[in-house]
Amino acid sequence: DLILSSDSAIIKFGADADTTLTHTDGSGLTLNSTNKIMFNDASQFIQGSSATVLSLGATDEIDLTATAIDVNGTIDVSGNATLGGTLGVTGAVTADAGISIDNITIDGTEIDLSSGDLTIDSAGDIILDADGADITLKDGGTTFGTLQNNSGDFRIASNVSDKDILFLGDDGGST
Repeated sequence: DLILSSDSAIIKFGADADTTLTHTDGSGLTLNSTNKIMFNDASQFIQGSSATVLSLGATDEIDLTATAIDVNGTIDVSGNATLGGTLGVTGAVTADAGISIDNITIDGTEIDLSSGDLTIDSAGDIILDADGADITLKDGGTTFGTLQNNSGDFRIASNVSDKDILFLGDDGGST
């Protein structure tokens, strides 16, 4: 057994004692300066790289194994993040470069679907609120109709020359 009976006992390492481990009364042990505790080789370490930054380093991966990991502060990820479970967000999601979910991309002022049909299904009402007073209907980028608020009048317009607006019903299975 090694017992250091002083509340500020210091263990010095190296010929010039440049690495020290100090007993900090009631708190634990303090490694001096920006020295590292290294594992296997110098590429895996824990280091107080400054007075306010703790660095964990590894060549390939840092594996945190716990039923919960609690981070209190900002997370800055410079690479990609892959989640195998559900992402629960209680605040707003900010994505300046857009969001891609399956084959739907939401970016700035557009919602794009790369293939197939898009269904909007609501348990309540579907509300289109266009403060510019026009709702434009397009096919392949070409406008074929508009719904407009024209000085308070509801205006339905066909925008293709020599084409009509048809209202069709089903009468006994026939249009």
